[in-house]
This record gives sequence, C-alpha cells and structure tokens, in this order.
Amino acid sequence: MSRPSDEQAFTNAGKRDAAYDLDLPFAQVVRRDGSERPATGISVTGLSDQHAWLRTTGEADLEVGDWVGLGLSHPCTSFDKWELIPVAEADGTVVDYIRTFF
Repeated sequence: MSRPSDEQAFTNAGKRDAAYDLDLPFAQVVRRDGSERPATGISVTGLSDQHAWLRTTGEADLEVGDWVGLGLSHPCTSFDKWELIPVAEADGTVVDYIRTFF
C-alpha cells in the first residue's frame, strides 16, 4: 500500500486480482502490526491492471505498509483470476485452499 497524499492511496491489487464487472471492490478491513480494524473512511474509486485506487477521508487511519482487505461485489467472476482460493478462519489464518476450474 502506498499513500501519495492524505486523500489518496493505492493497493497492489487490481483488475488481475478482483472482479469489477458489477461494481468495484470495497475496502473492508485494515491490518497493521497483526491487528485488524474496519476500513473506515476508505473507498475504492478505480482499478488499473495491478492497483486499486483508494480515496481516503480524514477519519481513515492508513499508513504505507498497511494491508487493506477488499470485498467483492460479485465473487463468481474472480474464479478465472485465482486457481486456488484460500479458506480462512475468522482471524485470517488460511487453513485450506479450494481449486477452481474456470
């Protein structure tokens, strides 16, 4: 994640990673130093090939190096982008993978 200004940030997930046919991905959580919190004040405004463009408000606590978890409006069209989809516990620990055949 990079943050060129107080109102803008970029993640390293883009059209190659996330479905965008119905709507853009949406910021769900921010992880820093092993703890997660809601992605308050963060919205996805666009996608390029390998990056998501984020708009941030004053309430967004976002720093370079933070991990931003994105939700998808239509997960079915992500199957062609991921051969293995991780199965995670509530705390984010990956416990298995599901192979896709698209």
